[in-house]
Amino acid sequence: MYRCVMTKLVELQANFIKDCLSGPINTDNISLAKDIDTSSISAQGLIAIYQNSAIANITSSLSLSYPVVEKLVGKDFFAQVSRQYIFNHWPTTGNMDDYGENFPQFLAELQQAKHLAYLKDVAELEWLFHQSSLAKDSSDFDWAKLAKVAPTDALQLKFLLAPAVALIESTHPIDKIWQMNQDNGSQDLELGLELDIDGDSNVFILLFRQGLKTDMMTITASEFALLQSFSNDQLFARAIENATAVDTSISIDNALKKYIQLGVLCGFSI
Repeated sequence: MYRCVMTKLVELQANFIKDCLSGPINTDNISLAKDIDTSSISAQGLIAIYQNSAIANITSSLSLSYPVVEKLVGKDFFAQVSRQYIFNHWPTTGNMDDYGENFPQFLAELQQAKHLAYLKDVAELEWLFHQSSLAKDSSDFDWAKLAKVAPTDALQLKFLLAPAVALIESTHPIDKIWQMNQDNGSQDLELGLELDIDGDSNVFILLFRQGLKTDMMTITASEFALLQSFSNDQLFARAIENATAVDTSISIDNALKKYIQLGVLCGFSI
């Protein structure tokens, strides 16, 4: 394959990656051309083999992170879109678990998918699922330590969300869209989706992990405000204000107990 051995290995590797991931190739933009033996096949033809293989592998990684998006748009369209995305956002590390974070925004700006207004939010939900599955485990909540907090100090607490917890709000029923595109998707959910796909009621979603499984829960707007406040490192007093501003009937004690028991809250600081 190589006709010249004078090129430094690091340069050779850099040129190979550039050729594979820099977009459509032609005879004039192949960095490795001078190092390739073209007696049997052109440089463009040889690099295209490696480029197609690299793109297929990266597309497969995106498919694992965004399986519902792939179902919604179809395999062929997903592969086409992924190719465009890869050319514009090629991986910067060898860890594919880190790749694809800005794919939802890329989909939102894609002209061919403008009619799928919910696609970006579905993709964001899937990325949060992906991140939750990779997050570190958290220790159990220390109830005894909480019991020792003086009543006068309680409002100065900062509750901590577990690393695997994620929150997302959407104007689309992305919880239903996600559920009906699972292997055990419900037909009842599909009928409901037809009725409220363009509804004006926001959906508030909590992701949390129990063991190895990430669960999704649709929660109330006030509980979302409470947990969002914790996520933003706000004091318990401010979190209560934010939650009750949304719904004065929220039971802070019950909400706190529920999310501690679920493992959503893993600790606190003063």
